[in-house]
Amino acid sequence: MRRALSGDRLCEFDVGSGGSLMDTGRVEAELREKLSEAIRQLEDVQARLRGAHSASFGEQAIERESDEVDEKLEAGAIREIDAIKAALERIEAGKYGICTSCGDEIAAARLQALPYTTLCIACASK
Repeated sequence: MRRALSGDRLCEFDVGSGGSLMDTGRVEAELREKLSEAIRQLEDVQARLRGAHSASFGEQAIERESDEVDEKLEAGAIREIDAIKAALERIEAGKYGICTSCGDEIAAARLQALPYTTLCIACASK
């Protein structure tokens, strides 16, 4: 069975032999919470990157290694924020839970594990 999200914010998915109702209002609230946390983490990383550096060359080398890790964390946080925002837009558009590649439903279990995924397991495995 395939349904787009309705105004009551419930979506029905086929999961194995039985269907499962997903409360997109709850999913949206969880995504907004994840978004707030990701933004806080990004701000923390950016604050560390802007921080003052030591005058000691030895300490600067250690700080530079730490900066490289923080830069990777920053990039990851930005990707996560973008993915969460896109998921929120799909909820708003009534397209949440639909694979952007093949158009099939994304399994409820996959959405619970990766709430901002855009691909069903078959397309993600390609």
